[in-house]
Order: sequence, then structure tokens, then C-alpha cells
Amino acid sequence: MQELKSKITKLGYGTIKDIDETTFVASHKDTYVYVKKVDEEQLKPEVVTVITYEAMVTDPISTYVWVTNGTSNAYVLVAEEKAISEIPSVFEDESNLYAWKRELTDRDKWSLRKYQELQETFDGLHEMIYGMKDHVNNSNDVIDEFSKLIFLETFRLYHPEYRLTKGNVTGKLFNEIYRYEYVEKHKDKAVQEIREAFKEIKDHADYVAILDNGEKANIFSADEYIKLENPNIYIAVLKALQDLGPIKIDGVERPATLRDLTGDVLGRVFDVLLRGKFENKGGMGIYLTPRQVTEAAAEIVLHDLTKDGAAKLIGKDPKTGIPTLRIGDLCCGSAGFLIKMLQKIEHYLLNKLTGDKKQYEELFEQMKEHCFIGADNAPGMVLKARINMALHGAPKCPIFQTRNSLMNTRLKPGTFDAILTNPPFSKTGISKTIKKGNTTVENPEGAEIIKYYSSDIDEDGQNRMSPYGLSLGSKPDSRGKWKEVNSVDPAVLFIDRNLQLLKPGGLLMIVVPDGILSNSGDKYVREYIMGKKNPVTGEFEGGKAILKAVISLPQETFALSGAGAKTSLLYLKKKEHPGEKQGPVFMAVADEVGFTVKQNVEVQLGDDHNDLLKIVEAYKKGMPEEEQ
Repeated sequence: MQELKSKITKLGYGTIKDIDETTFVASHKDTYVYVKKVDEEQLKPEVVTVITYEAMVTDPISTYVWVTNGTSNAYVLVAEEKAISEIPSVFEDESNLYAWKRELTDRDKWSLRKYQELQETFDGLHEMIYGMKDHVNNSNDVIDEFSKLIFLETFRLYHPEYRLTKGNVTGKLFNEIYRYEYVEKHKDKAVQEIREAFKEIKDHADYVAILDNGEKANIFSADEYIKLENPNIYIAVLKALQDLGPIKIDGVERPATLRDLTGDVLGRVFDVLLRGKFENKGGMGIYLTPRQVTEAAAEIVLHDLTKDGAAKLIGKDPKTGIPTLRIGDLCCGSAGFLIKMLQKIEHYLLNKLTGDKKQYEELFEQMKEHCFIGADNAPGMVLKARINMALHGAPKCPIFQTRNSLMNTRLKPGTFDAILTNPPFSKTGISKTIKKGNTTVENPEGAEIIKYYSSDIDEDGQNRMSPYGLSLGSKPDSRGKWKEVNSVDPAVLFIDRNLQLLKPGGLLMIVVPDGILSNSGDKYVREYIMGKKNPVTGEFEGGKAILKAVISLPQETFALSGAGAKTSLLYLKKKEHPGEKQGPVFMAVADEVGFTVKQNVEVQLGDDHNDLLKIVEAYKKGMPEEEQ
């Protein structure tokens, strides 16, 4: 510990107060650093979060957290609960020190203390359900079934007087049958009643999102049901969710419920379960984007959305009163990008803006229902995303299942302010034909997609370059005539589709395979985005977008997906008008992103090994790592 104290003192935090053998607080004036040494081999996000929450309930509340195991380090800005690249020195510039302090209520403090307990409980329940093999075949099935039981518990708490209206449970009060005491008493009968009740409650209006075209999107598909039948599972889960011990608010003690958890503590607990237990099915392209990538992408996008003030965030439609901000992801998976943007926008509105806080709270409640839009073709991922969003306080968030994200017509072109996405990619992912040995099989869906993405090419093979047109199902031949391709990487088409969906000036942060950025065969894609370089003036002419940044990611970033492709974050701004000029491009290389992959498992290396933190800081300061 002496070595840690020496290091923090050298940064200017000269006053040291020991908390216990592994923890101390170092301070300089009103800035406090909570320092803790742990035995864990890895600094997993949940470990760092527990310690951050510890630091929040210290008096006075800590400004920064430094967690170390002697090898790896994690640094956190407490008020924003976000990773930073280092603890700032007080000698460099005291104005850089973070001044804002968060005020915690009794409920906040209770919630933060509950985080670790709930996280360990959820982990144990997952293991128990998996071990019982009660109609679940894998870890992801367990997450889905557990999600349904959490969904029912949140419904019970928000609808204590709800009487069931269908089937054998007609007339029964749901609040009475969805109790662990009731299941202990009635066993199999109670389980059947709960399963019957789920069929009705899953379609409740409080959980139905409305899409652009007026269509309704439920969390659960029409034929979804609870598979679990063992009463002991229900007893264990409901006891864990309902028996949370006492809570004391303003001197009055009462039994606590999940509704008492403030902020997104419950959502964070679920997110840890999801990331810890999700089985990556690389071959199906189903995997979770690492949190280090979603964090960096969201931080940059929010910075650009708000650099000229809050207007884009707080705008409302004068006719409907609905917030106009729209953040999207057509391949949303478990909604990692959307949740990160939700959290950052909430923090910005409620803590960075001056004025009527109540007004911003009401605005944010509306935003949760309208502003974060997602789609995915995997029903299991849509379920996880909707539950994840619901536990982060957005049960009506418009995330929906689509047969094909490239072809769905439920979203209007030109309506999004920002899209953050990690689409599937594969060289021949979309193809008119499929060749196996000497046999060629026609692929009508591939042909349909390629044709649809050639709709902005006229009869003479010229690209109209309409602001909302689609062209990248074709490519120009040696004479410049655009013709349909036989096959194309879906990532190319997703660039086209996302640019179509953006408003003029809208932002696109997309993970792409490096080939799109460098292969000679993909030069037409780059020219479609940026235009062609005039050899005389050196300026780019034509093109649909301004290239803002390229951040190269290391090979292991998506190793868990089974994709061997080297990738980058490509950051574009849709042109506000055709003559808009390309400016300097921010270029950066992340050699490390805070983890490596060993035996198909992410091994956390800490913030010292996450280059994205410094890259984001450099971008926000407007200091290009390397201007191109």
C-alpha cells in the first residue's frame, strides 16, 4: 500500500486517510481519490462498479476511484461512472479536476449497497436454473427464462391491483399469485397459473412500442411462453427478487422492493449477467460488442451532438410534443450502443444542463419511449435488448424484430440524428447465387437485396447520388457504368442504409472490416462515401458524407465473434448539402482495448491497457492523433 500512497502523493493528493488495510482516500482541497487494492486476478467491470459504488457512499463523496490488483489498474470518474485513462495530476492544471459532486439520497445509498448482492444472487440463480435443465438447453435459454420472471416481477410492482382476464386465472389478482409464499403453498398449481398469467401480461400496453409506421412491437413474440415448470426454481427466483430486506427512508423502515432501486442499478446487474453468461455463437454472427467499444463510440457521438449546445437533445415536435432526437442501431443485439447513449444522454440532461431539472426529467421520460430505436433479426437478441432497456427504465423503447435489417421498411429515411452500430460482415454475405462444389443454387433473397440496393442507379448505369437513394448493390465498371454485383459484404450495404436513414448532418459510427477502408476493390465504396479527390485542388468532390474519424481496433476486439477480420470504427457525418467540404480526418490506432481473448474468454487487462480512453480524450480536445 505504501507504493500506492507514494504514487498518489506524487500526483499532488497529499492528504491520506486510511479506511482499512486495502483502502485509503487521498485528497487535494475538495478532490478525493478512493484507492483500493484487490486480490482479483482480473479487474472485471462488475468488480470496478462495486468499488465505485463504495466510493459514492463515502463522506465526502469521492471524485475519482483507482482500483488495482498490483498488475492492472482501473480509473473511474465517479460522478459519471465512466472509465478514464489516468488519475489527473493536480500539478498540471487544477481546472482540469472534476468539480461536480453527486448528491445521494437514502435510496441511492441503499441501491448502491445492494448492487453486489444482487449481482451475485443473479449469478447463482442462473447457475441453479442451468443445473436443473428444466426445459433449457444452454446458457442463453436460461437468460431468456430468467428475463421473463424479472419482467413479471416488475409488472407486479407497477400494477399491484391488476386482475387477470383470461383462461383459468380469470379474476385472480396477479399480485397474489406471483409471490414465493404462494408457490411454496400451491407448487405445480401455482406454476401453471403463473405460466398462464404470462401469456396475458406479456402483451400489456405498457410494454408495447409504436414504430414509425404505426405498427406495434411487443417485447415477446405472439407464441412466447415460460418454459420453466419446476416450482423450486420459481420459489428461489421470487424469493431473491421479493425478499430484499428492509430499507430506511427518512427514518422510516419498511420492506424493500426492486422499485426502490434507483437509477439503472437493476439494469446494470442484468447487463453483467448478460455479458457474463451470454454464449457467443460466432458462426451465427451473434455476439456482444465489447463495452470498451460501445463506451468510446457513444462518448464521441454525444460530444459531437452537444458541442454546439443542447438543442439537438431537447428539441420537440411542435405538433405532437414528442422529442425529435433519434438514436438508432439496425443490428442492435442486446442494445449495448443504445443503452450507452441512453445513460450518457440522461447524465447530460440531468447533471450538465442548468435550469429546470424537473423539465429535463420529464423530457427524458418521453425520450425513453421515442428516441432510442433498434432492430435485430434474432428474436432472442430482441428479447434480451427489450428486457435490458426495460430494466434501464425504458419498457416501451422501440426495438423490434425484423426478418432482415437491410430490407425492413418500418423506419423512415432522413429521420435519425445518430446511428451507432456493429453490423455483420462477410465477403460474400449477400449473394445472388450460392456455389457448393460444382453446383450453383439461386438465392432469390440475395438477388432481391442487391436489386433494392441498386435502386438509385438509372437505366444508363449512372449513379443519381440522391440523398436518400441506395446504390451499393452495384459498382462501377472500367467505363464508370454502375452494374449490379453478384455478391457484396453486408457491411457495405449497411453503410448505404444507415446514411439513407440519417438526417442531413446526422452521425454514423460503424464498425467495419478494414478491407473496406484499404482494398483496391472497395475503392468505389470509399468514393461513394467521400467523393473523388481532385488531383489539382486536392479536395474531395461528390460523395454523400464527411469522413470525421477512423479508429483502428486490434485483432482481438471481436475474436469472440469468430470473425477473424481486422476492424476499425468508421465515423461519418452525412453531408448537410452536396457542396460541403471534407475537412481534416482524425486518425488513431488502438493497439489494446482493455482485454485480450484466451480460450474463447475475455480476460480483462484494465484501463492502463485500453488505448480507446486516451483516443477519445484526444478527439474531444480536437487534437488529431494524425491528420490525414
